[in-house]
Amino acid sequence: MTSPLELTFQPRSYQRKIIQALNSGTKRAVWVVHRRGGKDLTIFNWAIFQLMLNPGWTAFHILPTYSQAKKVIWDSSTNDGKRILDYIPREVIQSKNGQQMQIRLTNGSLYQLIGSDNIDSLVGSNPKILIFSEYAIQNPSAWQYLSPIVELNGGYAIFISTPRGKNHFYDMVNNSKNNPRWFLEL
Repeated sequence: MTSPLELTFQPRSYQRKIIQALNSGTKRAVWVVHRRGGKDLTIFNWAIFQLMLNPGWTAFHILPTYSQAKKVIWDSSTNDGKRILDYIPREVIQSKNGQQMQIRLTNGSLYQLIGSDNIDSLVGSNPKILIFSEYAIQNPSAWQYLSPIVELNGGYAIFISTPRGKNHFYDMVNNSKNNPRWFLEL
């Protein structure tokens, strides 16, 4: 069965499993995928679809630094030349703020790119979706700071990365292996 998400984004076969897990109610996910595997594009599209369905939700797409967020998503294009932000249907965009790298949808939902190097800027926020991209090289205190918020509001936390040795991401992978509340795919 084709989901509405697949009408604008055609996931590769190995990208479908995480989308299915998240659509089935899994709220925590660790997805370890090789370089150029489409991690950010896949989860970006899933998050935008959720924001379109759920008025007033906020999604933070968090990269190690603000400048990486700008390069990887805001200014980036796919291999076929399509800008990543162009996956959002124009008719659902109310406004774009390039300085803050945020997109407000017509239903009040908000998508914003941030860097884990400036997590204090999120004081007072209430995100429903957290996407930690390249988590292996992020400041792990960002998750420590934001985890109580998404736990309380029943939100999602998705960690996508390539491995970078035995660090906090390595520990997260191992800790999620036997946790039935978490989706893990290596």
